[in-house]
Amino acid sequence: MDSVDRMFHVLVRALRAKQPAADTKSFTAGELHDRILPYRHFRRELALETNGDYEVTLMQLLSGARGYLDADEVLRDVLGRELELPVPDPSRLRDVADAQASVNPVKKAGVPAVRLSGPVRLETECRYCVGVLPLGHTLNFCPRCGQNLRVATCEACGAEVEADWRFCVACGKAASETRSQ
Repeated sequence: MDSVDRMFHVLVRALRAKQPAADTKSFTAGELHDRILPYRHFRRELALETNGDYEVTLMQLLSGARGYLDADEVLRDVLGRELELPVPDPSRLRDVADAQASVNPVKKAGVPAVRLSGPVRLETECRYCVGVLPLGHTLNFCPRCGQNLRVATCEACGAEVEADWRFCVACGKAASETRSQ
């Protein structure tokens, strides 16, 4: 699984966490960048080192890479041409911020639903590295990549919420609402 695959999986899970029907609606490139999948909230889960890496990966996803998104023709053309350059300019995302995209329903079906809070017991793969997790163990950390599996994501703002927290420290939403998945 590379960064584009990982970003698509994180996107589908984030949309499912907000509300189950949200992953069938279209969104703009700007909404995806700023509200749905902002780098500052999802950088660990995306496993991208820099904001530049995030923006180039987002450009690839929005340009229609692997058919994950049904993207507006403007997105495919503008971002596709930019990605062909030796050094793509991530600021081109701002030029197409109003262009529409939606999750491809066929590709969405291939993304497994994962419980996002508490110790991992039944999941078969790490949500960060997608490595196989040993069954029959209560896991707090992935044995392969070392990521904390007890960290959840707040539904309201996307901030990290530890499994034993009662409230999100970023927006104040009750953590029990976040864990109702």
